Amino acid sequence: MKKLLIMCCFLTACRTQPAETVQPTGDKTKMMVDQLNEAVYGVLSGDQFKEIDGETFYGKGASKNGSRAYVSKLSRDEVLELLSNAIEPYVESQPWGDDYGQYHGSFQLKDAENMRFGLGISYLKPKEETFKSAPDILKNYDSDIVYTPPFEWNEP
Repeated sequence: MKKLLIMCCFLTACRTQPAETVQPTGDKTKMMVDQLNEAVYGVLSGDQFKEIDGETFYGKGASKNGSRAYVSKLSRDEVLELLSNAIEPYVESQPWGDDYGQYHGSFQLKDAENMRFGLGISYLKPKEETFKSAPDILKNYDSDIVYTPPFEWNEP
């Protein structure tokens, strides 16, 4: 069940090609995608975060869509605040869902109806089974994050 929640972020991206293989249309959209990625990765590259191999913990294909996974020493709510502030200038709205301890969302870029990206932020401690091969992660970190960069959304 816990793996299913993390995979929520991946589901949206699974329906189309990843951002690295789909060129956004228009210079303005490409610039916005670049700025969004810079803002998100700017947060996730901080000292309180560590990138992990998503496929090791969430299954084969987890990073196929350009998704990247992180753990953080910060609480889930602190991470939510940082990432909400980072994405705010680039999204139409922030409809975060909160299911089973995970904040998650699929967000539309401003002025680019066909571009979406995904974020998931979870409590780490309840994921003993997921991280049983890495007890140091469970011991030293409080939350985990999955980011799926912008990609073209061609669904209705």
